Amino acid sequence: MANAPLKSEVCYSGCHQNASWYGRTVKDCTQFASFLRQVVRPRMTDADSGFEADLLGLATTGMAADLVGRLLRAIPEPEGWEIGEALAECALRNESDREFHWPWNTVRDKRTPRASLPGADLVGFCAVDGTTWLTIGEVKSSSDAKVPPGVMLGKRGMAWQLDQNVKRHDIICTLLKWLSVRCSNGIYQQMYEESVGRYLNSMGSELLVVGVLIRDTAPSEADLQGRGIALAQKLPSPTRVDLFAWYLPVPIAKWPTLLQEEVS
Repeated sequence: MANAPLKSEVCYSGCHQNASWYGRTVKDCTQFASFLRQVVRPRMTDADSGFEADLLGLATTGMAADLVGRLLRAIPEPEGWEIGEALAECALRNESDREFHWPWNTVRDKRTPRASLPGADLVGFCAVDGTTWLTIGEVKSSSDAKVPPGVMLGKRGMAWQLDQNVKRHDIICTLLKWLSVRCSNGIYQQMYEESVGRYLNSMGSELLVVGVLIRDTAPSEADLQGRGIALAQKLPSPTRVDLFAWYLPVPIAKWPTLLQEEVS
């Protein structure tokens, strides 16, 4: 995957108390298309699970192999916001200054098309000052010309959702239960035990909250600044808030088609 970096450039950054925000822009359409196909598409199709290869291995006749092909092609074409969520995971892992770990591909939990994990779009861990912190986040994709876009404002907006995710114990409990069965061994078990231990022993305050805005418009710090200040007031230290915006050169409406094109 390293052969197709996103190659984004910082266009603004700011901070207020325990909240920071960062805007990054991508200018090269061809390079963005390569990132979408080579990095984001495998994440969305869960290519690393070996599912397709295993399914084909069970098909012992040509007709059975044809059926496998039809089954795989029957998956609905992803919508722009779905691509945005996968893109956010990949961009945070590859292009931010933080060390993020996503222990489980949420695509594997989609028993029905358009399903998603209740409570948060992003769930994982992050290295913070030499320690591992529990990380939860939300992703919003928008072509709205307004600054900030509507997805950042009001109820159901990013700031409101992040605040709810942190303060509602039912949401946190669901996320911890979801994580626990997916981090049962190896390095992720260590990350889970350290980060959840820190969260519990700090009475729920040692938590990294991440918001990602995916845009196909001109960059503006006003997209994030107001939300960052508001969250700093609602979620005081030691809780940390990181907001990111990526401004991309291809309209969101074209992403589903671009994603399906063959890798050159």
